Order: sequence, then structure tokens, then C-alpha cells
Amino acid sequence: MKKTLSIILSLCMLLSMATTAFAAYGEHEHQLMDMANMECHYSECTICFELFNVGVHTFKDGKCTVCGHDEFVNPFVDVPEDAWYHDEVVGAVYTGIINGKSATEFKPDDLLTYAEAIKLAACMSQVYLNGNVTLTAGTPWYQPYVDYCKINNIIKKEYDYNANATRAGYIEIFASALPDSAFEEINNIPNGSILDVKSGATYAHYVYKMYRAGILTGVDALHNCKPDDNIKRSEVAAIISRMMDEGNRVKFDMSDPDGNKNTEDDNDKEIINKIEENKDKDKDEDAEKDNTKQNTEEKEDEPINTAPEDPQIGVQDPTQSVDPGVSVTPTKPFDGGSQEYILDTPLTIHKQPEGSEAEEYGSKYELEVQVFGGKAPYTYEWQYKVRRDAVTIKNGDYAKDAESAALVLSVEKENTLLGQGIYCVITDAEGTKVTTDTVKVYGPFSMPVDDWTLESGKNTLIGSVADGILKKGEKVSVIRDGKVIAIGVAEDLQMFNKSMDETVKGENVGIVFNRDEGVIPSSGDIVVKYQPTHVVDTSDIVN
Repeated sequence: MKKTLSIILSLCMLLSMATTAFAAYGEHEHQLMDMANMECHYSECTICFELFNVGVHTFKDGKCTVCGHDEFVNPFVDVPEDAWYHDEVVGAVYTGIINGKSATEFKPDDLLTYAEAIKLAACMSQVYLNGNVTLTAGTPWYQPYVDYCKINNIIKKEYDYNANATRAGYIEIFASALPDSAFEEINNIPNGSILDVKSGATYAHYVYKMYRAGILTGVDALHNCKPDDNIKRSEVAAIISRMMDEGNRVKFDMSDPDGNKNTEDDNDKEIINKIEENKDKDKDEDAEKDNTKQNTEEKEDEPINTAPEDPQIGVQDPTQSVDPGVSVTPTKPFDGGSQEYILDTPLTIHKQPEGSEAEEYGSKYELEVQVFGGKAPYTYEWQYKVRRDAVTIKNGDYAKDAESAALVLSVEKENTLLGQGIYCVITDAEGTKVTTDTVKVYGPFSMPVDDWTLESGKNTLIGSVADGILKKGEKVSVIRDGKVIAIGVAEDLQMFNKSMDETVKGENVGIVFNRDEGVIPSSGDIVVKYQPTHVVDTSDIVN
């Protein structure tokens, strides 16, 4: 499949299509490139993305009798023959679903926009159901593809179409592009086994659907998804190749917590290798392991990994499959790049807990930590500090599972943990300890007004922040006796006559309040972050 020939545009073909290809379309003329697929000469306008079928191939001895193209060629100068994505890009282009940015450039490192993701999903759907694409561009160019995806329940919401798609975003779209029968489950991926995909996330169902079908495998040996990252066109090509050709899908198993069943099938070329033997183990240990594992051979000049890196993510280096008789752990936390693995690594934090800020009271957040190395089992102790003393967090009304890997924190007004510096101490079976970063969880902003000044028409509300974070320029409401009596903007935040960009729980601050509506606030009122449901009610206030 790997050829070095370049596509030569057929002059005769373009002349025969001149009246169609270069007819005026709105305010431009179509600029076509020939992206021939396996069945026909397939062209697309680089300006409006309108699609044209310029004739059927007839292949003989590996070449088209019409244009002389090889049956499979790589027309792109920026897709080198030794790139991990070479076969995926060429194969995806030959489906007629994706094309280059020009006749000779694919732009593999360009990011995918939501408009492009939706167009690709619509084209995949049409090719899968009807064998060809009939959609054409509109105004804006992506609108017909958006309409098709809405009608066919591929997308269910509006997007910022020109924004770069996140991995979670495109996965949700692509996983809905084909009928469920096209996603036959070939992999054992238990719920909760993808570490960075929270079970309650709206995209979780689609991620597991793609993993179980062998279309996605993750970014590292732990098969993390990186849902918030963007995706490159080279990676998209690999996904399209797997979605449209079931023979390209990848088999692996995440049911074993040690990762010992993560294997790939013969279709994932240049990936299957054996892990390097640990030469430091004595012969007796090696002999015992040989009864339960295959022989391993050292592969020179290549990184040693426990599972293949998914080619949708980055540079595809040859990697290694896990030997069933050896449990391995990484030498440092995974970052999505190539890593070397050895035995008996020290206890290390893989995922740090993340702080958060609630928009409304009653929200729940999970502070989660993940570790590897050391000696299992691990114990977790969540703590925060009061002055210099560490206080252990116990299960209660607002903290759940505090002594396990996840602290489920319910954001409530009465929660004493809000604004506290929370961290976790993890201990392994040998007593080795590691401590996470300190993070804070805030509820919505609130500050009782202790005093106020009115100078030069500016009302400054003074008090101690009870909860949350307020940034300069944010909209706030003033509450009196349970009613919103004023709405305006925090024009400035001042402490010791100095302006600040934000204020947090525990700080004494003056809020320069620029009132839009309502009455002038005073002592005893409460300043809160504005919510769309807030409506000023001053009916019982006498000025």
C-alpha cells in the first residue's frame, strides 16, 4: 500500500468536468482537487467543500485504465512513507470521506473543527448507508451537513462550529454517525476501566462504545482517553479507517487490572512486539515464569511499552505487548508520550486531584487521585490543615468515601471544607507515603456586607468573603431578607487600597458596586454571584 508515486491530475478528466467543476458558485469558482478513492474519481472544492464524482475507476494490474493512477497512492508531500499515519491517511482518503487541504498537502497536524467533524460524520453515514455521498455545501458551507446530522439524530445540540473539537466532542459525534450494528463489541472494556473518563460524564457512553468496538484504544498504556484534548487530522484519518473497515479495528482487553490481557490483533501492523526480559532476575525466577509466559526477546533501539500507543494520538513508535507472566509499571507518570517501563518502581502519583468552583449550591464534586508503583494495596487519607495542624476528613453529611481513593464533596453553604486546602496522603503496603497537591473547592460566591461607603457616586461594599471566588468585572446580586434588591457589576475589588483581579473565601475586601437596577445596598445585605433567575424585588422597601 505504501507507494511513493504522486497523483497526476488528469487533464482530460478536468476538461470534461469544466462546465460543472468551475461553474460559478455564489461568489467563487470551484477549485477542485482529485482525491480518487477505491471506486471512483472523487473531487472536492477547496473553497465550499462541494463534492463531485468525476468517473468510475477501472483497475488493471494495479493501475486505473482511465487515469493511470496506482490503485493505492499517496499524493501528499506532508505524509511521509515512514509516518505512523501513512496507511491510515491513504486508506481514509480512498474511502472518499476525508481529503487533503490541497491536492498535495493533507496537513496531518491541523486540528479538527466541529464543522469538519460533523461533515465527516454525515459523509460516513451516507457512504455506510448508501455507498456514496450526495450532500453538497450550503450557506454557511457546513449547514447541509449539520441539518443531515440533526435529522438523523447524529447530533443533538448546537456547536461552536468553527471551534476546534475536543476528543470527547468528536467521539460523541462519530459514535452516532453509524448504526449500532456497525459497532460490534470485540473488546472487554468494563465500566470504570478508562481512568480519565468519569462515569457520570455525558460522553462516557460514546467513549466506551468506541473502545469496545476497537476503534479507539487510548493515548497510553493505561488507555487514557484525554477527553479535553483536541485532535489532529492524522488521528481523525485513523479513526475513519477503523470505522469504515472493520478489518482495521484493534483488539485488546482491559478486564485485567494489571493490564496483562492488553493484546493487539494482526491487523495493527508494526505494533505487535514482545517485552524485554528483565535480565536482573535470577535463573530460577525466569524458569518459573517461563511456564506461564511466552519467551521474550529484546528488540534493539526501540522504546519498551506495555501496550501500543493509539495511532490516533501522536507519533506511532513500534511498541510492545505485555508478557502474561510479568507485571510492569511505568518509571514516571504517563504523559501520553513514549515511556520506558521497568519492574518495582517507587510509589508515584499518576493523577492529581483537581479543585473546582460551583455555580450553584448543592453541586457535588469528586476529588480523585490515582497512583502506581510501590506495593499494593494502597490506603488513602484525605486531610486539610488548620493553621499548622493536619485535620483528617471523615465521612459525614458533606464528605463521602473520604477514606478511599475518591472524596465525593457536596457543595453546601454549611460545608466547612469549602475553601480549605485539601490533599491526600497515600500509603502503600510497605509504609511508603506520597502526598498529592493541595486543591480547593469553592461554593458560589457570597459575602455579608459589614460596612459600606458612598463616595463620588460609587458604592463600596465591605466585608469578609464567606465562600467562593469573585473576579473583577463579574455580575453580582445583593440579597436582603431573601429577596434580590439590587443587581450590578463588581467594578473593582480593593484590599488595603490596592485593586485585585479576584477575591476568595476568608479575605476582607471592598467591592466597588456599579448598580444597574434596584436600591442602594447597605450593612446586613449579602452579595452573591448573579444567577439568570435573579429578579429585583423592591416592593416592600422604603428608601
